[in-house]
Amino acid sequence: MRPLLPSPWRMLLLAALLAVLPDRAWALAVSTVSRADTDSLIVQFGVPGAFPGITRTGARQITLQFPPGSLKDEKKPEGVDFASTRLIDGAKVSGDTLLVSLRTDAFGYVGWPEGEHTLKLQVYRDPAGANWRAGDETTMSPPAGPPPGPAPAMALPVTPPNNKPGPLELPPLPPTLADKGAAAPAKEAPAAPREPYFAVPYSLRAQALRVAPEKAPTLRPGGLQASATGGQEEKLPPVPGGATRPASGEGTLRVKLPPIPPEVAAAGQETRGAVTPPGATPPAPAAPPAPAAPDTAKSATAAAPAAAKTPAGETAGAAPAPADAEEANADATLLVAAQAEKLAGNYQGAKNMLEGLKDKPHLAKDVREEALYTLAALASDMYKDDPAAHYDAISGAFQEAINANTSSYRVPEALLQLGMLNLRVGNVPEARGYFNVLTKKYPSDANVPLVNFYWGEYYFDHGNYKKAIEEYQRLIEKYPESKHVRDAAMGLAKTLTKIGRYKEAAEITDYIDKRWPRYYVDYPPILRIEGDIAYRSGDIKTARNDYLMFYNIQPKIKDADLVLSRLGDIYSKLGNKPAAVDFYNMAIKDYPDSEGGLIAKMRLAEEGVHDQPSINEMFSLFGKPAYGSPADIYNSIIRDHPDSPLAPLAQIKLAMWYLYRQNYPDSLKAASRFLDAYPKSDLAPRAVDVAVNAFEKMAADLLARKDYQRLVDSWHDNPVLAAHRDKLSDASRLGMALAFLHTGHPRDALAEALPFIGPKESDNGNLALMMALYVYQSQQDWKDVVDLARKVQSWRFGPTQRRDVEFAVARALENLGDTSRSVQLWKKLAGDQSLESGKRCYAMYYMAKQALANKQLEQAELYAGEAVAMFRETGKSPDLLKSSLNMLVETAQGLGQYPTALKWATAYAGMCQKGDDDWSSNRLRIAAIQRAMGDMDGWRKTLTAMRDESPDSLFGKMAASDLAANGLQERLNALTQTQ
Repeated sequence: MRPLLPSPWRMLLLAALLAVLPDRAWALAVSTVSRADTDSLIVQFGVPGAFPGITRTGARQITLQFPPGSLKDEKKPEGVDFASTRLIDGAKVSGDTLLVSLRTDAFGYVGWPEGEHTLKLQVYRDPAGANWRAGDETTMSPPAGPPPGPAPAMALPVTPPNNKPGPLELPPLPPTLADKGAAAPAKEAPAAPREPYFAVPYSLRAQALRVAPEKAPTLRPGGLQASATGGQEEKLPPVPGGATRPASGEGTLRVKLPPIPPEVAAAGQETRGAVTPPGATPPAPAAPPAPAAPDTAKSATAAAPAAAKTPAGETAGAAPAPADAEEANADATLLVAAQAEKLAGNYQGAKNMLEGLKDKPHLAKDVREEALYTLAALASDMYKDDPAAHYDAISGAFQEAINANTSSYRVPEALLQLGMLNLRVGNVPEARGYFNVLTKKYPSDANVPLVNFYWGEYYFDHGNYKKAIEEYQRLIEKYPESKHVRDAAMGLAKTLTKIGRYKEAAEITDYIDKRWPRYYVDYPPILRIEGDIAYRSGDIKTARNDYLMFYNIQPKIKDADLVLSRLGDIYSKLGNKPAAVDFYNMAIKDYPDSEGGLIAKMRLAEEGVHDQPSINEMFSLFGKPAYGSPADIYNSIIRDHPDSPLAPLAQIKLAMWYLYRQNYPDSLKAASRFLDAYPKSDLAPRAVDVAVNAFEKMAADLLARKDYQRLVDSWHDNPVLAAHRDKLSDASRLGMALAFLHTGHPRDALAEALPFIGPKESDNGNLALMMALYVYQSQQDWKDVVDLARKVQSWRFGPTQRRDVEFAVARALENLGDTSRSVQLWKKLAGDQSLESGKRCYAMYYMAKQALANKQLEQAELYAGEAVAMFRETGKSPDLLKSSLNMLVETAQGLGQYPTALKWATAYAGMCQKGDDDWSSNRLRIAAIQRAMGDMDGWRKTLTAMRDESPDSLFGKMAASDLAANGLQERLNALTQTQ
């Protein structure tokens, strides 16, 4: 064991006391320190350099012989407690001799001076000591003066510096570590019970769905009327460059079309009429023939004269008398007149006439039946714009007509009309019921193929294009000889166009042109559809001809505005800018608030067709607007026409406009609104690009100004950013992590930082690692710290970063209770003189704690002393500073350095609140130290103060008890000496 140098303050204090109290006698102080296999006896004396000779003078005795007269003025030591020692049994003074008695003869010993006034005698277990015999005495006399030089002091180990980049120097980490302080993992919540599937009971009479007229689906009997969809139809933007739009994930459609008769195919070689551009006088079109689908009114009109002209005796009813014949004639005439009023549009007059007629008691059955069906057709015509609001009137009229004669040939047509009515108002189960009755009871009726057609129209209007194709195809394949095959083929073509399958749609329209060469006269919208197909397929000139013919036949037909704007697009693509401007101006003049007019305004403002806008493309246009402000046009479309298919295009272009103007917050908001409203749009990826660009620009500025809260608010207000964080730059994501950290969102910070921590180190990975370790440590997620270190252990770290990570791992292991591993790191860190004091103080503390647990008192004293100095220097962890002071008190007591122990106990008291448990227990400890030093006056003073200040407290009572016990002992000693 190396001798310990006296601390400077002890020497100064001793010199001061000698100067102030020259006449005061010194007290010979004897104290002990016990360990597992050694006992130390510390002897303090007053005469400098009066070191004794040390001799074994008996089997169980050691004699310390001081120089003659050196102990003459020393007070004899009192109350030395040898109860805790293992080898030393006691010590007593006789003249200039100190006799030390042992509990065993199997011992060895060694002694050395510690300063000028202290000797340390260490006794240890040694089996060879039992062989000692009288005459084997060995005297160990130190020199008469101070030792020739100070004995080397115990030094703390120093970790060799390692400044080369390399992996972490960690102890082998276990595969998993359970956090002892963590709560048990919560059990997974049981899955919510599945919602049971309920089959809706079939009901022929479903309640009518009340919807506004503009929202009600419009069915086209015979396919001759334009669609008024029940909701906003999806408007697919043109494919740039004539590219073909993908087929929505479906395979090539194979439709089995009926063969074209040879004579029809030959006749179909005739060319269409000449194309006349706007401004010229178009040729007068041939009057379109009657619609292909059967019409109730026409049927009634044709049947009424037949009934009126039926000779007497040949009518279905009983033969009337001569007087009754005139009345029957009058009834038939009235029926014809009512039908004429209906055809003329005088619905109310016709209704009054028919209702008066049907109420006649002796009306002929055939006339009554005709009147009832005419009334049903009249109700259907009167309320065609709002069938839902008059559902009961229309349905009731047809029901009454059917019930008048359930065997009538008109029943299938009535069932068809009831099915159509229910589809229009949204009563799908009831419509299906009527259609099922029609197809099952009248399978050969000419109206049956129309069931598939109307289902196809219904699904088309509601955006279910797959089902629409199935219904149209079913009609074509099941009823190839039906006249309604043409309408089904047309429906198939427009549906295929809608979903971007232009090649297959073109095959269908080519079949229609060859099978029914003049179908465009009966149904001009086929020209619009063929124009769309040609335009989307890149055949611009064919598209132009089809659109021009469509517009010339019926200039005011529905969708004429779209055709005009599309013609402007075509001439723009053909390089004829004046003609394009003329078409755009026509659309704006005739349809200023329609979709086509709005498209034309946008085209003129952007000087071209830009339906698939990119940021670079739009930036080049925004610098030179020629027709009003683009923002004004975009806002007008968004504000005044929110349901227009043009609104999405305007919304994304507005976001690009704000980005161009460097208004990044509004650009981000506009892009987010687009994605909220149109998440499945083809333009959605471009909206994401705008949002990301706007956020990147804004984030760079806010991070530079350390405006973290505004950046976090923008992130939370725009969920598109989190949904597409993979598109953000690394700098922005790490900047967001930093912003989350500064605004109190550590878990969000981790979400942005952790993806950068991969198998290989990188600059971004290192930044993310430090951020993650900071969060885990501040949240005391110690297991995550160890797991993260295991993940990056093989990285090449610089020396500073390696120290930081190893320090975090040491703390984590310590808090997880894995001290066998943590102490290996603490030892390395404690000896690393390059480690900053704010971290090294913890390493010193834990090493002191470990040394104290192992009874290595000198080492514990050194580590704890360093910890106290560093904690005081850095201001870190007052609790650990207090604990370090406590360890210094314990080690000094254990080493018998009672003045040192008293000093540290006094410092400890300075960190306690007067009156609390720590304060009181520490005063008891101070009293014990004073008594061990032989300072009985100080001991009594301390305990008396405790007793008097808090007589009713636990510590006050303990102090009183100690004082009373000592008084009793003194009286017993006095009695013993008297006797």
